[in-house]
Amino acid sequence: MHSDAKAIQRAHRSVVLLLLIWFAGGRATAGQEAADWFDEPPQPGVPQVAEGELRFLTSAPASRILESLNRLSVSAHSLEDGWVGLHQCYRGLDPVPDAEIVYAYRNMRGLEIQSHKGIARATARQTSIVLEGVGRDAQLCVVAEVQILRRNADGHYRLRNGPFHRRFLDGYFPMRVTLDVLFPAARLRLLSVSPPAQPGFSVAQDPGRLSIDALFAGSLTIEAVFAAAVPASAPD
Repeated sequence: MHSDAKAIQRAHRSVVLLLLIWFAGGRATAGQEAADWFDEPPQPGVPQVAEGELRFLTSAPASRILESLNRLSVSAHSLEDGWVGLHQCYRGLDPVPDAEIVYAYRNMRGLEIQSHKGIARATARQTSIVLEGVGRDAQLCVVAEVQILRRNADGHYRLRNGPFHRRFLDGYFPMRVTLDVLFPAARLRLLSVSPPAQPGFSVAQDPGRLSIDALFAGSLTIEAVFAAAVPASAPD
């Protein structure tokens, strides 16, 4: 028991969060570990699932919940080189003395801290953010570019983000993920989103915008497929 308690304490002091790992063809292109947020032991009554089984929730638990708010900006240049703009914020981070957010993208550049609150010190490295003195309900926002737009052999474009999850030891606990994808409506049209819309996973579309709001426990991967927009025909 004494050694187990020390192991948990070490986990609390050194936190690794891996979010938005891009998968291509069902295989991780960088890193083999999914997103992990090792936090303080969950409070009694907070729902959990085992082994990453995905379960959408229709209402948030009363306790604090980790939120990951994401915006991806797809430009006309993105269709040529696959690079998209990323703006990402975390809310409801758990209080720990030291933490590190590690991004496992295959290609990432220009990672910068935009803002932080309730964190004594935050330092950006090439593919990670080092945090010191994380207070209760701390917040962090970053910007970067990530090469995650892939063109398939059939000419369709695919974005696949995940898996997202919040895990402590062998249990997966609730978290919220929002994802806005901004894209040139004159160049792309949305074909499909996976998982499909359902209670706990809402999907909304407007010209040039896809919005997803997910509340879940377990491991979530989000995939969006786009086709090239058909140009308007010239008037006779």
